[in-house]
Amino acid sequence: MNWMIKYWIIALALIVSLQMLAQDVSFTVDAPSKVEHGGQFRITYTTNHEGEFSGPSFTDFQLLGGPNIGSSTSMQIINGRTSSTSSKSYTYYLSANKIGKFSLPIATLVVDGKEYKSVPLSIEVVKSASPQNGQGSSMEITNPEFKPDGNVFVRAFVDKKNIYVGEPILLTQKLYSKENIANLTDLKEPAYTGFWKESIDIGELKLTKEVLNGQNYNVVLLQKAILFPQKSGNLEIGSITLDAIVQIIKKRKAKDRFEQMMYGNILQYYDNQEVHLKSPVLKIKVNELPNNKPQNFNGAVGDFKLEATIDKTDLQTNDAMNLKIKISGTGNIDLLEKPNIDFPPDFEVYDPKVNKTSQNTANGVSGSTTYEFLIIPRNEGDFKIPAISYSYFNPQTERYENCVSPEFLIHVTRGEGDPNISAAMSNAVNRDEIKYIGQDIRYILFKSDDLQEIGSHSFNSWQHLLSLILAPFLTLGIILLYKKSEKKRGNSSLMRLKRATKMAKMKLKTARKYLEEENQDKFYEETTKALWGYIGDKFNLGLSEISMDKAQEIFVSNNIDNQMFDEFKSIIENCEFARYAPTQGQKEMQSIYDGAAILISKIEKSLR
Repeated sequence: MNWMIKYWIIALALIVSLQMLAQDVSFTVDAPSKVEHGGQFRITYTTNHEGEFSGPSFTDFQLLGGPNIGSSTSMQIINGRTSSTSSKSYTYYLSANKIGKFSLPIATLVVDGKEYKSVPLSIEVVKSASPQNGQGSSMEITNPEFKPDGNVFVRAFVDKKNIYVGEPILLTQKLYSKENIANLTDLKEPAYTGFWKESIDIGELKLTKEVLNGQNYNVVLLQKAILFPQKSGNLEIGSITLDAIVQIIKKRKAKDRFEQMMYGNILQYYDNQEVHLKSPVLKIKVNELPNNKPQNFNGAVGDFKLEATIDKTDLQTNDAMNLKIKISGTGNIDLLEKPNIDFPPDFEVYDPKVNKTSQNTANGVSGSTTYEFLIIPRNEGDFKIPAISYSYFNPQTERYENCVSPEFLIHVTRGEGDPNISAAMSNAVNRDEIKYIGQDIRYILFKSDDLQEIGSHSFNSWQHLLSLILAPFLTLGIILLYKKSEKKRGNSSLMRLKRATKMAKMKLKTARKYLEEENQDKFYEETTKALWGYIGDKFNLGLSEISMDKAQEIFVSNNIDNQMFDEFKSIIENCEFARYAPTQGQKEMQSIYDGAAILISKIEKSLR
C-alpha cells in the first residue's frame, strides 16, 4: 500500500513540474519609447524557449535589416549547485520616417503547440533636434551628411552608338558605390522603344571592384542584354531605376565614461541610408540600310555562312530525298527567313522542318538555323537544283554580302511497278511540257461537249433571260463577299486578336512546366513573354512598340480598370527583378503564375 502512495506522489510531482516548465515560457520585447524623425533604432524579441517565431510587419517604419538571430547561455553556481539558462533573440533594425505615435505590431511565438504574443508597445517619433549654427551634431566628426552624387550611382553602357537597323548592340547596366551596399530593392527596367531585347544570363548578383575615372568603386553588374534596333532614327534607351540601402561608416566621440571605457574616445558605427538611383538616358543613332539591296535580301544583318547538303542524287520516281540548308553565324539569327529555292516543277516539295539554336553572349547572338526539305520527284529524267544564295548585310564591311551553295544534279529513273509512271501513261505530258503550252504547238482537241448546230443561238431563251435577272444579285453577292474578305485581309490584327488568349495560355503552360521543375530563370522569362505577347497580339502591337508606357495608354483607351494595369506592371517588374534578386521560393513563383493567369482572364472579361 505504501508503494502505491509513493507512486502517486512521484507522478503528481512530475505533472506539476511539467506544468510549471510549460508555463515558464518568457517572451519579451525591447524597444525605445521615443525616437527622432529620420533616426534609426532596433527592436529585440527575446525568449527562453525554442519555438516557431513569426515577426511583425512594420508598416509604419522602414525595415533596414533583420531579423538577426542570436542566442546566449549563462551558468550560475550557488551553494555548490550549478544552474544554466539560455535565451534566443530576434533583432530588427528600423528607421523612423514618419512623425507621430505608432503602435508596434505584435510578434508571436509557438512553443509545443501553444501560442505566445509579445506585449503591445507604442513608439513616438518626434522631430529631430535642430543642429547648432548650421553644423551637424557636436558629437559627429565624420560624414555628417551623406550625398549620393559621385558616391553611389547607376550607369548604362553600350558597345556602339552608331549602328544600322538590325545590327545588335551590347547593353550593360552597373551599380557603382564607394560605400558598402546592404540591399537593393525596386529595380525597374528602362523602356526599349524601337528595340528588340535578348537577355544574357549573368547568374547571381556579385560584388566586384572597378576603377572609373581614376576612382575606386564597389560594382554590382545588374544586367546584360543584346538589343536589336527595329527602325532607323535617333532612338533612346530609357533609364534604369532602383533603390539601394547604403552602409555609411561614421565616427563620433564617446558620450560618457562608460563608452570611453568600452570603445575608447572615438566610436565607429554603420548608418544605413536609402538612396533612389536613376541612370542617364542613352541616345543611339540607327542608320537605314543602304538602298542597293539584293533581290534575295530578307533582313539578315550580321556575318553568316550557308551550307547545303543532299542525302542522294540518284533515285527512282516517288522516292524521297532530303535537302538540308544550314545558315550559321552571328547577328539577328532568330529573325532569319528561309532562302528562296527554285525547285524543278517535277519535284513535290514539302514545307521544311526548321531547327533554330542561338546563344546570347557578350560578343552578340550566335547560332544557326537549319531547314530540312523533304523532296519527292514524280517524273523520271535529269534535273538540277540551282545554286542556293543568301544575302545579308555585314555591318563590319558596311556592304551586302552573298553566300552561295553548289548546285545539285539529280538523276531520277522510273520506279519499278510505279502505278503513276506506267507504259499505259507513257504518252502523258509532264509538268515541263504543261509549263510551255501556249508558246509552242497545242495538242489536238479530240472531243468537246460545247458544240451546237449552225444557226442556232441562245439569245432570248429562258436560260438567257434567267441569267440576266440573276446577274445583278450574283454580282452584288460577289462584291459583298469580296469586301468582307478584303476587310479581314486588311485587318491584320484580327487573327492576332483571335489567337491572343490561346498563345498566352500556351506560354503559361510552358511557364508552369518550369515552375514544377523549379527552373527560376526560365519560369520568369516565359511568364514575361506570355503577358507581353498577350498585350501585343490583343492590341496589334509590333515588337518595337511594346513598352510599359504604351501598355498603360492601351489600358486607358480601352477603359480597362487601372487596377489591372497596376497588377500587370507589378507582375512584369517582379519577374524582371526576380531574375537578379536572391533565389525566390516555390510559393512566390506560384503566386506570380496564378496572378498572371487571373489577370489575363480579367482583361478578357473587361473587353467583352
